[in-house]
Amino acid sequence: MVDARMTFAYRYYDDAATPFVDVNSGRLAVAYDQLFDSPNSGCTLVGAAELALSGFVPTAWLGQAALTYRVYPWSEGAFFLFGGLEAAASTGLPQPGLDARAGLGLGRFTDVTPLARAIEIGATLVSLREIPAGLSEDVVLAVASVIGRAGEYASPSELVADIEAIVEFDAGVQLDARALLTIEDLVLSTGKERRCGWAVQVGAGYELLDPYGGAQSAVFAGSADAAFASSPSDQFLFHVSFSGPFDLLDENSLVGSASYVVDLGEGQAVTAGYTLSRIKPSGVPATTTHQASLGVVFSLSRGSLGLQASVSHRTGEPGWSIDVSMSAALELL
Repeated sequence: MVDARMTFAYRYYDDAATPFVDVNSGRLAVAYDQLFDSPNSGCTLVGAAELALSGFVPTAWLGQAALTYRVYPWSEGAFFLFGGLEAAASTGLPQPGLDARAGLGLGRFTDVTPLARAIEIGATLVSLREIPAGLSEDVVLAVASVIGRAGEYASPSELVADIEAIVEFDAGVQLDARALLTIEDLVLSTGKERRCGWAVQVGAGYELLDPYGGAQSAVFAGSADAAFASSPSDQFLFHVSFSGPFDLLDENSLVGSASYVVDLGEGQAVTAGYTLSRIKPSGVPATTTHQASLGVVFSLSRGSLGLQASVSHRTGEPGWSIDVSMSAALELL
């Protein structure tokens, strides 16, 4: 499962009555999530970055990334051994921080995309008036099982035929060609992968790069990841990591990120994200950076409307920086 997102906003305004460019700034944000899980192993890659731009030149940034590989000694258990890398960077730090880590953990992730698509198939067939009521729970699970075994079918038409048989037997109807093409489109659709689960891990590591350019040292480390989808149309992802040497109170690093995406249908979507970085070097006050963003896109009957807002704050700044942009498009003919 892979998910990638990007948001961008920029404004340029030069008033002829002033001797300088009045506004020439923007913001770029990217996020990447990848999840692989199997009975005996799993891998998680998460990353997020946000750049403040002035004259299309980065003036401030914040980013974090984590790569974790998990090995499950017991295929049906939640206990695992892990190894991985954790990185963070922000404005004001001489260089990125990078740790190598290994240890023990508990938890699993599940790909619930087949279940989400089965629910979506039932709702779509009701809206098309192909079936009188929604699919029962047992039928939804049966359809999800077929979708989950898509790799076993020689062609999509054979997979759709099995789904057709399950739905027609339960609803007592015969699906027409439009319904079958709709089912095939939903089964083959991409970009709406969904996952659920959690994982907590603790261990030890070693600094490959100290963010303040100091000597590398051994560190204690802990992290947590979570994923949740309440419906086929939304996805929540969360990651937080804490690390530091033996004297955790004097020197430590905390990074975290959270994102939420909800698809409202017909090209309408809402995205929200938050990223935190707190670096506390030995004998020096901590530097904390927050960045959050919210974007909304609405597709109208003859156009579209988009709104994006982001806020950021770093230790030492007098207040929060705020960027708001709105765009609209209208078909005249």
